[in-house]
Amino acid sequence: MAGYGDVHFISNNIGALSNDFRPMFKIPAGYGGITFLSAHVTGEGAGTSWLQLVDLGTAGTAVSTILATAGTAVSVAGIPQELTISTAFVDAGHWIGLKEANVGTTNAITIVSASYLMGKSGS
Repeated sequence: MAGYGDVHFISNNIGALSNDFRPMFKIPAGYGGITFLSAHVTGEGAGTSWLQLVDLGTAGTAVSTILATAGTAVSVAGIPQELTISTAFVDAGHWIGLKEANVGTTNAITIVSASYLMGKSGS
């Protein structure tokens, strides 16, 4: 069972995206992948977009799996928008990114924050 000390956090500014994706980080080898616990996106201004946390495979060049989605939503400046996680576990060596799925454009300052555990977790 994972303890509180096992939780890791990442936060990235992915900037403005429209029907595109941006790599955020690569999962290191040797730790058994990661299990996402939560993910949020916060923009500097209001807008509408369809945001997805995605697995970009080992090359980081194409979306292989949608991990979490915020759906089509109107964002409010400075208010974190929760992404619903559908696939929590991602193998080591894969790139994680954010995709805007052709509904709008994210703000120039768009912060993606996520918490995760190293390895595969059933909890």
